[in-house]
Amino acid sequence: MPADWRRLASDRKQRQMDSIPKEWIIPPLPDSVLDVSQYPETCGLLTSKDIEITSTTDVDNLLHKIASGAWSSVEVTTAFAKRAIIAHQLVGRHVLVFSFID
Repeated sequence: MPADWRRLASDRKQRQMDSIPKEWIIPPLPDSVLDVSQYPETCGLLTSKDIEITSTTDVDNLLHKIASGAWSSVEVTTAFAKRAIIAHQLVGRHVLVFSFID
């Protein structure tokens, strides 16, 4: 049974990776890198505008920027999608590394 769930998980992970736009795939990090908290800002995938958008913690400010036309809804959605995909890839890779240790 354990091999079966691992195969299913591996297949699902591969399908998930295949669904990410190729230009949004991040390069592999060495297994020794454990602190990836600054990686989204330094990996080169996010523009300075993407970083500004996704670093905004004030929802009213975010909505004001969209309403005023400073940021389009497409820019905001794309920036958050890119950042989420970066995070997902980082978490997914570390989970896979640790799942094969046992």
